Amino acid sequence: MRKNQDRQRDEKKKERAFLLVFFLLSVVCIILGILCLSSMQALIVRRWLGLWIALIISVIILLYACSVWSILKNKKTIHRSLLSLYIFLAFCLLFTFVLQRTGFFALFKDSNRVQEYLKKAGIWMPLFYILLQFLQVVILPIPSIVSTAAGVALFGPLKTLVYSLIGIISGSITAFYIGRKFGSKAVSWMVGEESLKKWQKKLKGKDNFFLTVMFLLPLFPDDILCFFAGLSTMSWRYFMIMIFITRSIGIAGTCYSIDLIPFNTWWGIFIWIGLLIVLAIAIYLIYKNMDRIQAKLKCRMKNKRDKGSK
Repeated sequence: MRKNQDRQRDEKKKERAFLLVFFLLSVVCIILGILCLSSMQALIVRRWLGLWIALIISVIILLYACSVWSILKNKKTIHRSLLSLYIFLAFCLLFTFVLQRTGFFALFKDSNRVQEYLKKAGIWMPLFYILLQFLQVVILPIPSIVSTAAGVALFGPLKTLVYSLIGIISGSITAFYIGRKFGSKAVSWMVGEESLKKWQKKLKGKDNFFLTVMFLLPLFPDDILCFFAGLSTMSWRYFMIMIFITRSIGIAGTCYSIDLIPFNTWWGIFIWIGLLIVLAIAIYLIYKNMDRIQAKLKCRMKNKRDKGSK
């Protein structure tokens, strides 16, 4: 009886703590949103500034209401996802405000001025970008293709490749370490218990092969895969070699394909849509046929061994 009371008391404390965290994040996002809107020079924003401010406040209040509901209803996966969304939103708003105050957005009218700005920023802009790439693996819900595309626009493909490799590989190693060191409880808190159980069931007994394939394809969820890899039978040595090779191939492909296939032409957009459709289909087919693919591979390997022994 007393244990149940203590457990209920602990749950209530956690609820209050999460409610306070979400409230503070909401206040921070509202303040940063108002600052960003007030600093914008676009005519449509300046003319209807009050309406835009009311809109962003309404959206954040709605997010807060959803967060309160998910906490009170004990929807852990939802409120953890909302927490990541809040952190991502606050990060983006802060980043936008800093760029506005430094006059960065005005520079895009002239590519030479962008390069001058980056030179004046020195090491801080690359460090900030590396941190963004690190966080998008560990905590921020940003697809790596989006953050990499932004990097190519800023630094060009080669520098983006180097910076992204530093940030994403270090983030991947951190996520793997969390999974390996702290076990399923820590990972389930970060990615959701349902997601964790689903991937554990799907990949049981075939961790190395399918995790390697998934890391090669850019649309699989990086954070879940890295955390899950830490819980799998994969060794540190295999993970380090695999993550470096797969990330290098994936990031290099993204960086240079973005540079070769521009977003500002109709044919470039058409090609990107086609590539995304092909990738989505490939991911779906691999996900749905994991067991069958694994069985075929085992059968072929067995046949080769039998032929070799003969």
